[in-house]
Amino acid sequence: MLSEALSTPENQAPPHLAAELSRFRATQARLWSGVRWENDNKETMWRLAVDGVPLPGNTHLARVPIEACGCGAYGEADAGRPCSPRLHHFWECPVARAVREQIDRHLPPPQAAAGATTTRQQLWLAQAPPGCEQAPWDVIALAALSAMEVGRCCLRAATRRQGRDGAAAATGQQQQQQQQQVQPQPEQPQRQGPRQRAITDFFAREGGATQQEGPALNAPAGESPTQEAGAGEVAAGEAAAAAVGAAAAAARGAAEASPLDRARARAVTDFWARLRSFAALETPRHGWDRVGPQHPILAVVEERMRCAAPVEITA
Repeated sequence: MLSEALSTPENQAPPHLAAELSRFRATQARLWSGVRWENDNKETMWRLAVDGVPLPGNTHLARVPIEACGCGAYGEADAGRPCSPRLHHFWECPVARAVREQIDRHLPPPQAAAGATTTRQQLWLAQAPPGCEQAPWDVIALAALSAMEVGRCCLRAATRRQGRDGAAAATGQQQQQQQQQVQPQPEQPQRQGPRQRAITDFFAREGGATQQEGPALNAPAGESPTQEAGAGEVAAGEAAAAAVGAAAAAARGAAEASPLDRARARAVTDFWARLRSFAALETPRHGWDRVGPQHPILAVVEERMRCAAPVEITA
């Protein structure tokens, strides 16, 4: 974890490994005893430290084949450069990037103007960036990693459910085609010939066929103008119904978000829900005395914690 957090090349030990390891151990002790919060908000951080998140391909699941991510950028044959499951799901995946974006867009103005973004070292190792105090940053880092894990599970469940639904639909369609092949085709009704005219038809007012029967005599055998008009109305109705159905399907497709979009929204919602739950608690004393009303994300206003508002998720 330290190598990935410090962006150290593969198969190389990070510089000052002993000092960084000692610092991270002190961070874990601080998070355990200093942050008065439910352990559910700290579990993901602890699991990441020991590679304990159940991701296929981790060290404790080395024999399990790597499972493709629902974002399509990891685990596929053409997914690009390989990386560890931890690095993808907690940093490079669009679900993780959506949570990181919420943090980056709340950076102090000088840092945001310089284009600086949160680094893995700051987020994974809970090291406060410039402009943030350490006590609030501990809570922000814990909430961010936990929200990424929630989004990952949401995307995985949606992808598996979508795969099962697709397989069930394909099986049902195949069975329906087989039943149609077995069932006998209904007999087509035989078309009748022209109607035999009565002798009174020759004594119409105009000396021939009546005006009502004139078109009928010229119509093809077995058809009448009324039938033609009815068929035209039915065809027009079917075309209108098809157009309405296509428009409704397009509207439903635009309204329904993809599993990836839903997972991103779920992760961002979970991130801010955790922060708001912490802000609803009593303001801690240790480490929060220097947190003022202008602090990003979590601030203290009149001895009460305040949580910032979420920003819109960009594409």
